[in-house]
Amino acid sequence: MLSPRSSCVLIFASGMAALTSCSSTQVLTRWQDPTITQIRFSKVLSLCIAKDQSLREAAEADLCQHMPLVECKPAYLAIPASMMSQIDEAKALTQQEGFDGAIVFRVLSAREQVTYVPPSYGPTFWGFYGYAWPIAYDPGSYQTGNVVLVETSIFSLTLDRIIWVGTTETLNPKSLPDLIDDVAKTVRGELVGRNLIPPS
Repeated sequence: MLSPRSSCVLIFASGMAALTSCSSTQVLTRWQDPTITQIRFSKVLSLCIAKDQSLREAAEADLCQHMPLVECKPAYLAIPASMMSQIDEAKALTQQEGFDGAIVFRVLSAREQVTYVPPSYGPTFWGFYGYAWPIAYDPGSYQTGNVVLVETSIFSLTLDRIIWVGTTETLNPKSLPDLIDDVAKTVRGELVGRNLIPPS
């Protein structure tokens, strides 16, 4: 289970690709700047704000691997660790290197969810009829899963403002990389469906 301590901020590009995963993600809310009709970046920064340096570097590298259509650079290679908390210096470096877009991926919460699974007799009356006669009692079962709520915000660094934000809910992510990839797939599908980015 991902705990709230695992929460991090990840900046990545709109060239996100899909991941085959056993987790399930759905979009709960979304907002779009009404003046924006397309999202196009030429160079993006992948950044994970986390205390664990190895986790941060792995996440940033993983994000860049899912952006084959846009130039991407992990933040640990672009911004020195000693400068990460210095906003003006970090901003100057990103401007100097020509970054024009960013997406902020933030874990908002993680919790357990109990789901009732009914007996598998099928959705029809006769399915139930054939199932129910041979047995007197079958209460079904309960399954416990982990639910992670994520906020994904897309920023234009050129305009210096947010242009899209959405929240997603993921059931049973196996790891942080799994969560990143599954949310990336879902958000990308949302953006493609609204013609904000090209399908490929």
